Amino acid sequence: MRSMLWLVALLAGCSGPTPEETRKEAARFRASLEKYRAEYVKGIEKENLLARETLAWLKGAAVTGSHTRRMSDARQFTDRWARVYFVPRTMHEQLRFDRYASPEVRAVQGRVLEHLRTRYFELHEYQRYAQGFPAGHRDFERRLEVREVARDELFGLLAWLP
Repeated sequence: MRSMLWLVALLAGCSGPTPEETRKEAARFRASLEKYRAEYVKGIEKENLLARETLAWLKGAAVTGSHTRRMSDARQFTDRWARVYFVPRTMHEQLRFDRYASPEVRAVQGRVLEHLRTRYFELHEYQRYAQGFPAGHRDFERRLEVREVARDELFGLLAWLP
């Protein structure tokens, strides 16, 4: 019986990563995310500028310009929104395949992935609005008017790592 308890205790202790292994996994996750920091922050700056420019276009030249000019502008905005959308989408694609044994690291990874997914879905919607111009251009305008300025909330999630 005593050897059986010892075996159960040993197996229970081996069921998860050690604190040192958890710290190493957290460092590995930080490094995986950090390599995207500059591009991600630059993408946020571009997104905020693009939102202002798109809104100005929707209230001005998209209404008053010639059909040819409006369609040309719409293609340009579509391309620009696609480039902004690409950053969080690529990050999500790369980070989602990383595997961690630590529940703490997996939890932060899940929050990071959810944040990235939410961002790229929103940005993809803007790309689709520009692509589908003029249909829905009033909805697009309203969404941009109430949109909050994007901020780097992603890297703050790293504070939750052990």
